Amino acid sequence: MTRRATDGQQRAFFLWTIAGTSLIVAAAAGAAVVEIFRGTADAGTFVWGMIGIAALLESLVLFAVGLRLRHQYLNQAQSYGSRGDYLPDDGSRRPRVPLLGDGQATQNIHHQNPGGN
Repeated sequence: MTRRATDGQQRAFFLWTIAGTSLIVAAAAGAAVVEIFRGTADAGTFVWGMIGIAALLESLVLFAVGLRLRHQYLNQAQSYGSRGDYLPDDGSRRPRVPLLGDGQATQNIHHQNPGGN
């Protein structure tokens, strides 16, 4: 089994997953962040609020980096070499041309049921 290198779109989805997790932390610390801005936070609330602010900033940066990676991936020229090999003939007389992209659509083609069940 060969391991394919990750492309820009996969890296973007990974970064967006981490950003979503950071947003959950930021949302949990939302009340503490509000108390910091009001000036009524005690020491524990201040620390929790700073964690919330850092998580919010981290999620914004990761989301922006993910957008940049996805933008680069979408603007990358697809060629015959980057879209994968032709699929083996299964005798159905249907053309089996791989889709443009990173080749992940081929596993869906292999698992199709022509009977419609």
